[in-house]
Amino acid sequence: MTAPPAFEVVAGVRVHAGPQVPPLAGFFASDFAPLVYAAVRECVGPPRSGHLLEGVGDRTGIVLGSRSFDTTSLELSVAQVNQGRVSPILFYQVLPTAVLGHIARDYRLTGPVSCVAVTGDARAEVLELSRLLLADESAQWVLGLTVELSPDPEKAFARADLVRSAPGPADGEAR
Repeated sequence: MTAPPAFEVVAGVRVHAGPQVPPLAGFFASDFAPLVYAAVRECVGPPRSGHLLEGVGDRTGIVLGSRSFDTTSLELSVAQVNQGRVSPILFYQVLPTAVLGHIARDYRLTGPVSCVAVTGDARAEVLELSRLLLADESAQWVLGLTVELSPDPEKAFARADLVRSAPGPADGEAR
């Protein structure tokens, strides 16, 4: 059995919750989607303006991992249901893939997309799944994203890592 290929982190950033994170149209109940989007924007650059993924969108996958995903929207949804109200907009189960849809649209990414619940080191698990996408050639680049919410903005964050297969000796810098 061969070992998965090496990969390199081309860019990475961690963004904390707070007033500096701009709102994201269509998402209103929590910081989850704005945090994820802000981390991607900080990692690869703003969409439509010379970002790191320009020209490789068809070969770029996305992996999003979290221990608890959007607990703020979940709690609000449960409270509304308990009051006899159901909001068709506040369907917390689709929020992770919805924000990835925004990212894919804005950055013109058409590679594979995965959302996974992690149990240990979220970044390590997401990077390992990214490595697997690279190993089976499902993607040449992967945006590895982790996000955790917390009532304490200092503890709520999203992290984005842009990874690709590490160039081998024959690849040089031609990638």
